[in-house]
Amino acid sequence: MMTRRILTALVGIPIIVAGVWAGEWVLLGLVLVLIVAGLWEFYTLVDRAGYTSSRTAGVVAGVALAVLSQVGERRWILAVLSALVLYVLSAQLGPRRTRALSDAAGTVLGVLYVGYFAVHLLLLRKLQHGMAFTFLVFGTVWATDAAAYFVGRWRGQRKLAPEVSPNKTVEGATAGIVCGVTGALLVAWAFGIPMELGAVAGALCSAAAVAGDLWESALKREAKVKDSGSVLPGHGGFLDRFDGLLFAAVVGYYVFATWTGAL
Repeated sequence: MMTRRILTALVGIPIIVAGVWAGEWVLLGLVLVLIVAGLWEFYTLVDRAGYTSSRTAGVVAGVALAVLSQVGERRWILAVLSALVLYVLSAQLGPRRTRALSDAAGTVLGVLYVGYFAVHLLLLRKLQHGMAFTFLVFGTVWATDAAAYFVGRWRGQRKLAPEVSPNKTVEGATAGIVCGVTGALLVAWAFGIPMELGAVAGALCSAAAVAGDLWESALKREAKVKDSGSVLPGHGGFLDRFDGLLFAAVVGYYVFATWTGAL
């Protein structure tokens, strides 16, 4: 388990670093993989929890959000979301639909959680100094995840949220945030980002990563599964690996967009 986890990271991290470094269009390809795989896993969890999702509509909407944000047509993002909601709500009017509220909500939530959140990686990369900011968010999340995992297994005693994830501990989360801020400061120093900005962004993104991890654990708990998928050896599915990043991408974008005056 541990060997596979490390080998997957050794393969995956260079691919992500190369994608961020290569530019916005290469990163778009990686984000599209995350969106399609993540939405597929999300809707599988929804189905296993006993609900019905419009899987195809959700995946199409998620891909459209990413492509439109990349080509600069952000005004169409609201159009995509509006079309999705109209379609999903209308689809609940057919026969034998007994849980219109939960089924429609699950489909739309998937697009917002996976698709719309992932789009913030593209928006972050487009900012002035966007490559540095994107590396900082990734570095923060990776440091947070690694420290929380290893310290939690080594010294974890007090449960962080036992009703959501019995294996996560206060000690692991604390170590994760401390190491996340440290990782952010190292990236900030390497790329010339003001250290105070790096500290603030690191703290907020690290806390967001912990929250994102817990949220995905809540999804899996309701669906009664251990992992969201099995495509990433040692890590589970795409949501298992990138749950914290989805939350951190949103937080990181608004921190850096505010600082650069892009909002």
